[in-house]
Amino acid sequence: MKTLQESFEKELKKMFAPEKLGTELFRRKLKELGIEINEFQLAKIKRQFANFESNIIHLEIDDDQVFNAGFESKEQFENAIQNIFNDLIKDLEEIIGDLPENLTSIMLESTDKISQEILKSLKKASKRMLKDRALSFSYFESNLYSVYKKALNLLEMLIVIALEAGESFNDEVRSQESFETNYIANVLTRLHARACQIAYEILILLKSGLADGAHARWRSLHEISVTALFISSNGNDIAERYLLHNEIESYEATKTYQENCDSLGHEPLSQKEIMELRDTYNNLIKRFGNNYKSDYGWASVATNNDKPTFRDIEKSVGLKHLRPYYKMACNNVHANPKGIFFKLGLYPESGDILLAGPSNVGLTDPGQLTAISLTQITTTLLTHQPNMDNLTVCKIMLTLGKEIGQAFCEAEDLIKKQIKYNNNKE
Repeated sequence: MKTLQESFEKELKKMFAPEKLGTELFRRKLKELGIEINEFQLAKIKRQFANFESNIIHLEIDDDQVFNAGFESKEQFENAIQNIFNDLIKDLEEIIGDLPENLTSIMLESTDKISQEILKSLKKASKRMLKDRALSFSYFESNLYSVYKKALNLLEMLIVIALEAGESFNDEVRSQESFETNYIANVLTRLHARACQIAYEILILLKSGLADGAHARWRSLHEISVTALFISSNGNDIAERYLLHNEIESYEATKTYQENCDSLGHEPLSQKEIMELRDTYNNLIKRFGNNYKSDYGWASVATNNDKPTFRDIEKSVGLKHLRPYYKMACNNVHANPKGIFFKLGLYPESGDILLAGPSNVGLTDPGQLTAISLTQITTTLLTHQPNMDNLTVCKIMLTLGKEIGQAFCEAEDLIKKQIKYNNNKE
């Protein structure tokens, strides 16, 4: 159901209805004669145009209006009105004939009123419109789940295991006296909590058939996993640098905010607040060196690079092989040309279809990659202080991750075979 189009056509029909055009044209012609009619007179004329069955318009004009318009006699006024009426049908035909050429200018003049009327109409129809959409999406998601049930359930099981393992680890390390200076544990627990949240977001997107959105969120999950592995491998000093780099980012964000707060209609920060952030910023640069101010400056010492990039960090932890998937996920984040042509959710032989909603294909890559990255960061967390329980959870997640990948492949293969079969039938 195209509710917006229906509302638009309805308003256009009203806008160009004969009674509306005729009334407006008549009003303008009277104004050219110097006669300003009131709302009551205008409404009466409009009713006559709406029921225009004869060639007569009854016009009730006060003597004062005629006199103020400069007519010397009532007869002179009646002749002028008759001339208007004689040309009225011809003028209407010309207006309607010129509509295609004048439509743009007419629409621009009427946009405000039309948009208000359409919005009012849409609000009235919204309950039915949204109910229909909800039923449609519910039917789609139900069908998708029936095919991907095993894969989605296994992935959710993996997320729950990771979450519960992370909670146990977090409770344990935060109760230790050494936690305040155990920067690695602090970073890893925070990164892991964020990873679990993102994994849940990906799961919801997959259940809704939004493969490209799920892949875009996996990009963040991969960055978290890489960062956790890097910090775990490079010791407490790097972990502290990472935590303190928050102050560098805060100061840079403050500068951007101050430059744009007026345009945004927000209050600027006080000079005292800025000075405090700047002092902290300068002290950190003095402590860790000038390279610390770059985006990944916290990793410069460990990578032996003045201005390291995420690619350098990714390479150092042995996850360079995932870069093709990472770059592919970037296409769903940025507005580059590749992002508008390549879609996971499109069947390879879909032609020039523009995907603007959910699809039942393309879920395998983000589903499998999510299992891999969540297992990586959870394993990194649990092996920071290994024990029998933690190592057992790691083994379970590794095994489950392989099953998840296989389940997604089997489900998508089934759908693609069905699509191919249907296409061949046609």
